[in-house]
Amino acid sequence: MPVLKSPCKINISLDITSKTEYGYHLIESLFHTVSLYDIINIEKSSEYNISTSGKFALDDDNEENIITKIFKYFRNSMNLCHNYNIHIEKNIPLGAGLGGGSSNAACIIKFFLDELNININDDLIEKFSKFGADIPFFIRGGCAWVSGIGEKIKNYDFILPYNIILIYPNIHISTKSAYSRFTKDDFNKSDIFYIKNMLDNKNIDFEKILSNTYNIFEKNVFNLDKRIENIKIEIENIINRKVSMSGSGSSLFILYEHNDEKLEYDFQKLKSNINADIYKLSLI
Repeated sequence: MPVLKSPCKINISLDITSKTEYGYHLIESLFHTVSLYDIINIEKSSEYNISTSGKFALDDDNEENIITKIFKYFRNSMNLCHNYNIHIEKNIPLGAGLGGGSSNAACIIKFFLDELNININDDLIEKFSKFGADIPFFIRGGCAWVSGIGEKIKNYDFILPYNIILIYPNIHISTKSAYSRFTKDDFNKSDIFYIKNMLDNKNIDFEKILSNTYNIFEKNVFNLDKRIENIKIEIENIINRKVSMSGSGSSLFILYEHNDEKLEYDFQKLKSNINADIYKLSLI
């Protein structure tokens, strides 16, 4: 029975450049996968079934679940012959800007493609963006610059040698709500390509990356739920270090160089003082 590890991601930096006439927001963002995983067990079965367990288990709905939609697509359009029993242990927080659902979908897509002996290519990856904007990134994962609505991906052949402390304040943020409050005056507020140029030239400086982290969603999300802003301020006061939000929230993260001895000290201090789920993780 195959066991798949489905990682989450953070957005080290994220801005929106514009909104199309069809209502899509065009992003520029540095994505990176992180060592917090959902665990997927999958086996052939006489009937299709999907279930979840764990702290962040879902209300299973076989008709609406994104995995079910992908399964039906493979059955109807790509000649997948078998049924499968799929079980997902949900360890990645929900409504947190970490992309857990998209990561699960990407893992299942890769599994089905392997079952059909179909090699992954860029055109095929882009096709699956219709199931979720972050899915194309998760098919390859790692360190990548993501543009457009999430379908334009520049993968780097290295991972950033950083660790993070991830804080989930047990607050679920709707992505739709986070997007709904933007006006055109909110866009292009960061020097976002500063980080991209460092990556492109492989001239990477941790302090410069840290100082240029930015998330356009913070203002909107903090207005949706002031508790997230308050937790961010509280964390910054405790450890005297920059705290950033991932995606459309609500999770927060702190970057550390790989050999930074302060990581463990800060981790223990936050666990003692912050009422939230706190993880010590690495970029992968």
